[in-house]
Amino acid sequence: MAKEIQIIHEKEEGARPVRALHGRIAVVGDGATATGFRLAGVTEVYALEGKEAEKKIAELLGNEDTEILIVNERISASLDWRLKKKINTIARPVVVEIPDKFGMSGQTESLRAMVKRALGFELTNNQEG
Repeated sequence: MAKEIQIIHEKEEGARPVRALHGRIAVVGDGATATGFRLAGVTEVYALEGKEAEKKIAELLGNEDTEILIVNERISASLDWRLKKKINTIARPVVVEIPDKFGMSGQTESLRAMVKRALGFELTNNQEG
């Protein structure tokens, strides 16, 4: 069963969730990444590389239950251009590229840009100090 994640606006008393995620979080990465996410409690984790990883990512993109898809940067960099185009044009699932055990490649989209693409608006921090 998918865990429900609720996003709540903290400034308003008695605020209701803005949106509840009812889908799954899925991870496609190398063995070390897969082990880390399994230890963190994520159940849909795939330790794959190359064409196998590409096939699984395409499958997860087409699954409406997948809300967030976490992929190693190096796997993402090796994807077919058509799959990359699909990732860049869809709003859901949100695809998050993370570094592998060798570190960041420096070519990832910022979290702010991913949120803007997924939600359709930009998040800002308007806290008064």
